[in-house]
Amino acid sequence: MTKVPRLTGEPIMHILCKKTGKLVGYLYQWNNGDLQPAWFDGAMTEIRYEPFESAA
Repeated sequence: MTKVPRLTGEPIMHILCKKTGKLVGYLYQWNNGDLQPAWFDGAMTEIRYEPFESAA
């Protein structure tokens, strides 16, 4: 984490459940370079990330 404040963030990847392929959240990148997952129903461990272009 940097000392630069987080001002703006944008989603850069889908977070998908490995077992079902269901969309469970988005990975955000902030203006200062920090990455942060945003979950729909709480954090999961069995996940995979997919860029927006190739996600189903």
